[in-house]
Amino acid sequence: MLICIKTKYYNDNEFIYIIKLIFKFWLNIDYCIKENRDEDIIIEMNGKSIIFESEFFSKKTKYWMKKELLPNRENIRIIDNELIPNKYLKIGNINDIAIIYGKDQINFKEKYIKCYIDIFGTIFFFLSRYEEAICDKYDNHHRFSSKNSVLYNSQLILRPVVNEYIEVLWLLMKIQWPNLERKERSFRMFLTHDVDFPFKYARMPISNLSKSIFGDLIKRYSLKLAIEDYKKWKFYNNEPNIEDDPFYTFSFIMNESEKRSHKSYFYFIADHSAVFIDGWYYLNDKAIIKLLRQIDFRGHEIGLHASYNSYLKKDQIKKEATLLQKVMIKNDIGQKLRGGRQHYLRWKTPETFQNWEYAGMQYDSTLGYADMAGFRCGTCWEFPAYDLINRKQLNLIERPLIAMESSVTALRYMNKGYGEEAFQVFKSLKDTCRKYNGDFVLLWHNSELLTEEQKRLYLSVLDA
Repeated sequence: MLICIKTKYYNDNEFIYIIKLIFKFWLNIDYCIKENRDEDIIIEMNGKSIIFESEFFSKKTKYWMKKELLPNRENIRIIDNELIPNKYLKIGNINDIAIIYGKDQINFKEKYIKCYIDIFGTIFFFLSRYEEAICDKYDNHHRFSSKNSVLYNSQLILRPVVNEYIEVLWLLMKIQWPNLERKERSFRMFLTHDVDFPFKYARMPISNLSKSIFGDLIKRYSLKLAIEDYKKWKFYNNEPNIEDDPFYTFSFIMNESEKRSHKSYFYFIADHSAVFIDGWYYLNDKAIIKLLRQIDFRGHEIGLHASYNSYLKKDQIKKEATLLQKVMIKNDIGQKLRGGRQHYLRWKTPETFQNWEYAGMQYDSTLGYADMAGFRCGTCWEFPAYDLINRKQLNLIERPLIAMESSVTALRYMNKGYGEEAFQVFKSLKDTCRKYNGDFVLLWHNSELLTEEQKRLYLSVLDA
């Protein structure tokens, strides 16, 4: 079955991208795009049609890459499903609907449906990270904060609005063409682990040890703690003891993943563009090489954790990817380096997209917020990235990060601790991803599995 999409945006790069993503990449439905002078976007097949208004694309020509194209936050609202007759609700997976662009109106006629919600423009807005590309407000790590986002300020950050819009689109299509079929999807959980510090004491530079001892003596007034720090540093730097270092929780992680038939993804720092912010280990360390071999042998994945200052430097990311791949090849690690994540989640749209593609990476999984768990891209489905500068689709796949452990637990962020309240945040996000047969991408650092409380929460999230 071939759907025909008629629009005046038939040769618009952004429109072509979002139609291809929705219909080919996500739904796997054959379509063609034809020219039409009307402002509306019309989907036709077998004598029936769905007509969509498009606020975003109609304003785009005049306001491209300007703040005037941002949605009016005062007009963003959530309405219940009264827009859709009850007899149709059983077809779809819809509760209420968030209106970002467009109007809260859908008209149902015998041969056509007119939808005033701007589905296509809204999806493009969130996936392209348009708001980040024109933002001039950043946190102390020069990151786009959740507090600056449309979704956070509309109290929608915990909802995958893009997935919800796909369900609205699909419902309207099934009403018109009941025999239409979409690609089947399955829920997936990605357990990812950024290896910032594989060791707490082992390989700690003398300067850092000195600072720790100084803090024990001057701030904590404890000679006993200072002596203990020195003894631990000396003990764990002996090779036979290095795997007993408190941060060396890799066997625990892999064991628990394998018990549940999951794969873990370990992202390693390959270079130090910001000195000790990028950890104090090196890939040629025999303990790191042994760890890489163990990860590979046990069937888990090795990825790149691009260094702190690399996110705007394409040559630096490529250098780091090359370094890691060379170490893997040299040490008979058969898997190919496919992707990873930026250190500290530092990101600039679309430059960092461009840089990861330039480095030959197949996927990135950086796009979640440090200060808030949720749906930064508005979706729990992976998607090909879009380059807003060169106005083209990239080969790079973005696999959005849904939750980092410290985003939920840390005092400086959501401050939920390690008890039931934190568990409910993770569980709710995971359940939402499952509802849409999406990907629950979890980041849990190896250095955040020290206490029984931390381990218990981690395992509870895995089993939720």
